[in-house]
This record gives sequence, C-alpha cells and structure tokens, in this order.
Amino acid sequence: LLSGSHAHAGGGPANVLVLYNAENDPSLDIANHYMVSRDIPANQLCPVFGYWPTDQVTTFEDYDTNVLGALNDCLSTLPQPDEIDILVIVRGLPYRVELDDGFSTSLQAMLQIANTSRRGGTEMLAGLGHSTSDGLHYASVRNPMFVGDGDQSSFELSNPYMIHYSTAAQIVSQSTQPRSFKREQAAEWFTWDFSENLFLVSRLDGFDYDDARDLVDRGTAADGTFPTAPIICMEAADSARGARDPECHFTIQHLAEAGFEAEWVSPFDGELSGESLAGFMTGTTSLQTGLDGHEWAPGAFACNLTSYGAVPQNFWCSEDGSACPESEMQTSIARFVRSGATGVHGTTNEPLNNSFVGAGLFLLQTFGYGMIESALFTQRYLYWQNILLGDPLASPWAERPLVTIDATDEHPANQPFTVHATHPDGINEIRLYIDGTRVSESDEDSLVYTSGGSPGQTVELLAVAIAKNGERERPGWPEPNQQPRPDIQGWSTVRLTLGENEVQDTADILLEDSGLPSEQKAGCGCSAGQPTAPWWAYLSLIALLRRRKPQAQTAPSTMSSPSP
Repeated sequence: LLSGSHAHAGGGPANVLVLYNAENDPSLDIANHYMVSRDIPANQLCPVFGYWPTDQVTTFEDYDTNVLGALNDCLSTLPQPDEIDILVIVRGLPYRVELDDGFSTSLQAMLQIANTSRRGGTEMLAGLGHSTSDGLHYASVRNPMFVGDGDQSSFELSNPYMIHYSTAAQIVSQSTQPRSFKREQAAEWFTWDFSENLFLVSRLDGFDYDDARDLVDRGTAADGTFPTAPIICMEAADSARGARDPECHFTIQHLAEAGFEAEWVSPFDGELSGESLAGFMTGTTSLQTGLDGHEWAPGAFACNLTSYGAVPQNFWCSEDGSACPESEMQTSIARFVRSGATGVHGTTNEPLNNSFVGAGLFLLQTFGYGMIESALFTQRYLYWQNILLGDPLASPWAERPLVTIDATDEHPANQPFTVHATHPDGINEIRLYIDGTRVSESDEDSLVYTSGGSPGQTVELLAVAIAKNGERERPGWPEPNQQPRPDIQGWSTVRLTLGENEVQDTADILLEDSGLPSEQKAGCGCSAGQPTAPWWAYLSLIALLRRRKPQAQTAPSTMSSPSP
C-alpha cells in the first residue's frame, strides 16, 4: 500500500521542515510555537549550529557546513524525507549569504535550490555567481515553477519595464491552473537539474521574536476566512519601481469582475492610511508614515517593489527598542509585519526591478493556493535576493477538509479506529501518520487502522486529508470556467494512550489463524483477501467449533503491530 503513487498535496504539517538557531532559546521557542500551531511532527524541527543570534550574514563556506549540512542531516533521519517540500527559517539565522566574487543571495534563496547541480554534470549551483554585464550581477537562474508570461496587449496601463510582469494575463487566459507545489515536480530546467532539490521556503521574522510569533498566529487564523477586505494596488512613486503597475492594475480589474473586493489607487499617496487590506502592492523607497494606520485582514500579503526592503539591517531595532529599525535602508519589510500583514516579500540586496513576485499571486490565492506558494509561482528567478516572510501553510481562500479520528483516550491497542474526512469537492486521499511515520493511506473518504503497540504506550496520530479539486467560476475572465489544482489539505491530531487489549472470542482467533476472512486486520485499511486455507482445514475447524463448550473461553490476542 505504501509503495503506491501519492497524490500531490498543497502543503500540510507532514510536508514542513523547520530550521532554527539551536544556540538561541527564542529561536527554538518560535520553532516550537509553529510546530504546535500547525501540528508538525516533532522530528521535523531541524537545529542549526554555528551562528550567534545577531549574525546577519554568513560566508558561503559556513552556510555549506552549518545550514545545508543541517538540512541534509535532518532529511536523512526522517522516515519519509521525500514528503518534505517546505522549509521554514526561524529568526536567529542569517539573512544573506556572501560569495567571494562580490555576489550574494538571501539565505532563503540559497536553501531553496539546496543541492541542485548542473544539467548533465556534477557542478553545484550553490556557491556560483549569476551572469554579469559590465561587472553587475543580474538574475539568470530561471524558476521552473514560474506560471509563465501572458499577453500584455490587454493591459490598459504601460511602463518601460512592464515586460517582466505578466503572469496575471497568463492566469486569466488559461483554464487549468498549476499543480500545487511539490518538490518532486521540479526537473531539468534550462542549465540546471532541480530534481528533488527545489523547496518552497519562507521565514518567520520581523523586528523581533514577537513579530515572528505574530506571523505564526496570523497564518493559522487566516485559514478559510475568505477575506472581504479589498486587495489594493497603488500606483508606484516612480517609473522604475512601477514596473509591476500595469499587471497590478490588470489584476485589480479581473478580481473585481470576478466578484472580489479590489481597488486601484492612483496617484501614489505616501500618506495613505486607515485602509482595510487583504493584500497590498506598490513601489516606493519610502512608505513609513501610513503603514501603522492600516487594518490588515488575516492572510493579507504585501510587496513593495524597491531595492533594499529586506537588507539585514532592516530587521533590527535599537537596543532600547525606541527605533525600529535602528538604521533603515528604504522601507523595511519588517514594518509591514509590525503593521499587521501576514506575508511580505522583499530583497536582501540590489535585485533590479525584474525579479519581484507578480500581482498574479492574488489571483492564485483566491483559488485556495497557499500565500507563499502563490508568490513563488509568480517569481521569475531563483537563487537571487528574494525573502518571503510568513507561514507557508497560510491559505485564506482555502476551505480545508474536515478530518475526524474516532480513537479515544486509552483506545485498546488491538482495536481498529476510523479516520473520516469531508469536503464539498470530495476527498482525494487520506494519509495517516503515527509519531511522524506514515503508516497507511486510502483513496476513499475513510480509513480504518489498528495501531498495534503495547498497552500504556502513548502515540501521536496525525491524519491528513487532501481535497479533490473542483471547478471555479470567474465571471469576466477570458476563461470563466476555471480548474485550479491547489490540492488543499486538512488535518487532525490525537495524542493517544493505548489501553488494554480487548479480549477476543476463541472462535475469532481461530478464524484469524485459519486464513478465513476477518472484518478487521491489524494495520490494514482495506478489505480482507480471499481465504487460502485448504478444504480439509475448514472441515477440521467446523468439527472443532461443534465441540466448543457453551461458554466461550478467552485467549490473548494474536494481532501483531503493523509494519510501517
């Protein structure tokens, strides 16, 4: 059963690995808070050693040893490492990785490509520089998960740099949307082989650890809220930072046509304040004044197109906390977190204006795709300066499956329990994990399982259901009948102490030993196969049963623990 093919999944607790600074208690506290908030198995917390909590940058050599080494080691100890698609970096680890030739990447971007190697060779991508022109590095590693470019001829606005942003036009003109992110989907793409080595990565951070904790709480609070506050795009303050304006205006139009609250603000207003926001995009070097006056809906995502929003110094307040940040370059993305946003994008060094996330991410989010996943689908390049802050499981427009586990405290160790899941579009698959190990799965909406184990043993059950992908209507779009594929997950957990085995009737035990079909088998969620005992065994059994006394005697259970 476990060797069969698995459905793609839109992200859940079994798919997340959390990296934290093992020499920093606040970093561990946030990692634990996220683990508990999202029901992540405890063995999916990954300690990273070798950094002071105040280290803002790292050399590539130290990254290779401390961070990538930790990732590879942690994956190697997991029972199903192939299911880890998402990495979460907790505050306390560096922001930027410096290379010898003057090039740098964000830590997030470096981890994202992990052990990617050159196509047809063994040379690793990590540690190399991007292409250069007149001594200037520019983004050149293309993202295999990029939605693609659409036709900009329908954009009502124009900009000299708009050629880099048209994913929204692609999304509204195609009837089938991308598969939900999964690491195994990545393959050879242009020069590089991303097979098994492309992760969805985000960071829990802000001006301090309280901000990081707030991101966790907002992410969990956002699920299934279907925000009614408007998504706002505001005209940028200048042409270079307005590269995304035509696409943003186009996105607002199509959201409004499909019945969502959306607003285009023009001209640029650096004092804009007091708005209710489910999403926000603009471009400016300075946007400090109005941010604290907004009311952000849970799940709201923000991106300000400017060069230095996520440089390391932008995440640090003065020692007395009176100035946050103490020394700011342009508008810190941590300001958006402190203001109330659930997710933010920025860059750790000069990115040029062609490498930000596209406005099409808002369109994908309304289909139920995750907030961070939607951003990655609209990001043209990898291994660059990008940082995405927020809970990668946050999905404000997703209706998660409802999952129930009928096991009770002190459930008999030899008795089956049932996992059941429901969703308006139906259930594609259920997976069951015990103490982080996947033990069973079903392509129905129910799964029956017997845990095995010994009386008194405590186990953690995690049941995950993946919804089927239903059609969605988008009035006013070139393709109004849409087939998104977010593969939305829902889950439930139970901490179970196994009780004493229930006594079985002797006849039941004889039936099991004889090979006759039984309604429940330990560790099996499927129906029993056909009996295989020879005919004379049945005659012997019948004779034995006829000789039984009226009062059945008891015997210990012969059920054994299931194989993982």
